[in-house]
Amino acid sequence: MDHRAQRERILGSAVTAVHAAGYALAVEQGRVKPDERVRVGDWEAYHLGLDGGAHQAALTDLGIPFANGRTADDPDRLVALDDLVKAAVLHGDDAAADFVRTRVGDATLRAAAVRSGWPAADVRSLGGEALMLVLPGRAPANPARRKQVGDALMAQALHDPKLKLEIIGRSPNIPATSDGRRPWARRTARCSAANLHSLHSSIASGRFPAARVHLERAFTGALPPGVRAIGVKGGSLPGALTVACAVRWEDGRIGTGVLLAEEVDGRLSTQAGDLFDLTLNALLDPAALRELRETLVG
Repeated sequence: MDHRAQRERILGSAVTAVHAAGYALAVEQGRVKPDERVRVGDWEAYHLGLDGGAHQAALTDLGIPFANGRTADDPDRLVALDDLVKAAVLHGDDAAADFVRTRVGDATLRAAAVRSGWPAADVRSLGGEALMLVLPGRAPANPARRKQVGDALMAQALHDPKLKLEIIGRSPNIPATSDGRRPWARRTARCSAANLHSLHSSIASGRFPAARVHLERAFTGALPPGVRAIGVKGGSLPGALTVACAVRWEDGRIGTGVLLAEEVDGRLSTQAGDLFDLTLNALLDPAALRELRETLVG
């Protein structure tokens, strides 16, 4: 079933499934290796401290100490490139996603999306988007220029000490509430449920093996009888929730479920788990699918 499948809504960090697919394509082409060593300081150059603790969760997962509560104690420590893909997918670490994007290239991310049936994936810098929240005066009025400006801001922030100081100085002025950040979130990258369906179906089918490993690792629940694996990547921004998941059955069948919710209230914004359960149950249980269909069209 589908319901408003072509309508574009806020994407959030669910976009990092594209980063995983682009990484997998680069691995397939022999241009990167999963065990390629990455200096933690080079990864953290992209970290702005605006990801709700995702970066710290990634450091903890990798066993990397961070006594200051923000960045690694040892910036010269090395991790695998594959670890950064995991950090982006499993923890929603925007810095890891931006590093992977830079390493494999925009063209590779877009090529992976095209191969999956998503012809115009928006793979702008996640850090660049966050910088336009910190520095709203730099955000262009023209939405078509937003990606270009955000990408340029992030590239500048990597090397410009003056801009880094400006970011630190202006960060306390960011709206403290979710409602205060909604106008910014509405201008971030968008996609349709059909786009995400195509991508996750392609990943689940085995077109991007190195990506499938990461998305299926993100599901930590017990597998229902007859199910071989479940892959998932969600995302959230103020007023928006995104869930995309794929089920692989032992008999070879594949099912994909995507649900994009926009302009949700504060209470619903904390219920991403319930949204995921709703989407997954609709894939696993025909009765749940019928109930969802009746709710959507009723």
